[in-house]
Amino acid sequence: MTHATSLSEDRPDTEPDSGTDRAQPSRNQLYKTLWRWHFYAGVLVTPLLVLLAATGGIYLFKPAYEDWVYKDLRTVHAAEHARPVPLAEQVDAVRKAKPEATIQSVTPPSDREHSTMVTLAADGGGPWAPTVSVYVNPYDGKVLGSVDNGKTFMQNVRELHGNLLSGTVGDRLMELTASWAAILTFTGLYLWWRARPRRGRTGRRGLRRWHATVGAALSGFLLLLIATGLPWTGIWGEQLQKVITATKQGTPSAEDYKVSSKIPTTADHLTSNPDTSVPWAAEKVQVPASKAGGGQEGDEGHAGHMDGRGGGGAAPGSLSIERAVAIAHHERVPGTFTVTLPQGPKGVYTISGKSEADPAKQRTLFLDQYSGKVLASYGWPQYGLLSKLVEEGIALHQGERFGLPNLLVALGTCLAVIGMAVSGVVMWWRRRPAGKGLGAPRRAQDARVTRGVALIMLILGVAMPLAGISMLLILTLDWLLIRRIAPLRRFFG
Repeated sequence: MTHATSLSEDRPDTEPDSGTDRAQPSRNQLYKTLWRWHFYAGVLVTPLLVLLAATGGIYLFKPAYEDWVYKDLRTVHAAEHARPVPLAEQVDAVRKAKPEATIQSVTPPSDREHSTMVTLAADGGGPWAPTVSVYVNPYDGKVLGSVDNGKTFMQNVRELHGNLLSGTVGDRLMELTASWAAILTFTGLYLWWRARPRRGRTGRRGLRRWHATVGAALSGFLLLLIATGLPWTGIWGEQLQKVITATKQGTPSAEDYKVSSKIPTTADHLTSNPDTSVPWAAEKVQVPASKAGGGQEGDEGHAGHMDGRGGGGAAPGSLSIERAVAIAHHERVPGTFTVTLPQGPKGVYTISGKSEADPAKQRTLFLDQYSGKVLASYGWPQYGLLSKLVEEGIALHQGERFGLPNLLVALGTCLAVIGMAVSGVVMWWRRRPAGKGLGAPRRAQDARVTRGVALIMLILGVAMPLAGISMLLILTLDWLLIRRIAPLRRFFG
């Protein structure tokens, strides 16, 4: 997105029209310098920013799309007085249909019109969701079908949006794109404020006016989308988690709940499917351990096989899945929740209730697999302020916090980003000097202004580490090569 790349496209080397501005050359130099940063930021990230906006706009419709595509699997038609068969029998039906797989979790239906979803761990899925969801009719216990969660259309969109289908490298590139998009927005706002285009509704002036006005009007929404998306990224998200832990703004620790025995893992490792995972605020909670009876000690990290009573690695004597669900209802876990089954003799039942429409309704429970005792309970009252802000942000980012209005605003922002990116490229193409270089705004001559802007940009870079590293690389290349080699100096301006 080049928010104001061509605000002065008819006069690319002059300052904004203002008698006051002519009396303040330093302000004009500042304008030139920020315009130059804005231009090169657009050149750097526009292709990936368009991809980020397009995939984000598509992913907003994931719930509606998948409910439509998998309607035959997710919905059932039950007789008025039909009673569901026990969950253990439904799980046994899945085990018979997929004997080679390990059962990871069960999502009971939230009403009489939906099926039970049993999630299997599977090696053949995608890197973010290597699981298979098997759907069971709760009234006759028959398997309706299955979906490989790692190969769905929306999972591919999610991976494109998050990591370009290329793992860690792609994640870093998308984080860099989001960080530079924030810088584009800040610099674009300044350029719009200094040179608000008031004339022209068609042609080059009309395009410039549309580009700047729409960018300024939607800048707040765009910054909100960027800020609420960064917690999912590798570097920025991990640093935020560390800050939350250090400032005790996350969930209470196991020690706070007087849990003396813990499994050496955190809640985000209990499942690899984001649709059945715990809420973001509970991801780094240390998982407590069940108190095994005599002879039940064992490898606490090893997953066994599902039996008729309990979970993937549940030991003899563990609670039934029905009992775990009954405890979840007794503890008033709201809405649709997922029961992640115990993994090993010391594993626990994990009840995860997520609500994007209202994060205050989220709840995560850890149950002793033998006694059913609630070892720990995490929800909105236990979240710290930063965790609450992140959860509210995630709900807004996914377009679900305020229903249809939220979705439409998020979608409109994504479409506007694409439109501004395209208009920025068109404006640059029209004003570029044929055969005379890239057509970038000329370098400001006031070294003090240049250094001041560089300092501001580096401060922004501290808040967004990958952007900061890329800025240092750009400044180093500019100082060592571009300024000193005449052909490069002419090309880059």
